[in-house]
Amino acid sequence: MAVDFAKNGESAPQLTRELRPQEYPHYMEKRDKKSRRSETILGILYDKIECYNTELYINVQEEINATSSFPYKHFLIDGNNGYMQDANIMKVEYDRDVKRIMRQYGIIHEVEVVSGYILKFTSKQYANESKMFDLRNEITHAYRVIQDKFVELTFSSSLFMRLFI
Repeated sequence: MAVDFAKNGESAPQLTRELRPQEYPHYMEKRDKKSRRSETILGILYDKIECYNTELYINVQEEINATSSFPYKHFLIDGNNGYMQDANIMKVEYDRDVKRIMRQYGIIHEVEVVSGYILKFTSKQYANESKMFDLRNEITHAYRVIQDKFVELTFSSSLFMRLFI
């Protein structure tokens, strides 16, 4: 009945207490419910993935060095040091603006803001899809404002002028 609800409009009756699961497989990560170790394919896959779980921020300086390297040396032009200070200032401003959005909406990772896929919106608190949709649009709009600001800053900055004019 629940599957056919969209077609026929008849909703399924509520589950009674005796029909509700007493425990859940461990891969469902229901921390507030009793769980059991699942030996099904989903449980095995979950366990395999868990063994690859790594600490993403092991060493901040190491992470900065790894992500700051610029492998395309042929893109660099003579005198690039002259515009690096401007670029670094713009990057710090960009980071500040994105972190403001993250704090305002309780978002943990920058990638959630950039992609528009906010992990906390998958919780029961945001079960109302219209509320989730409105918040996602609000965040996406706020991020687009930041993008537009920095595109404009880049093309109007002395950095751009020195490079291309």
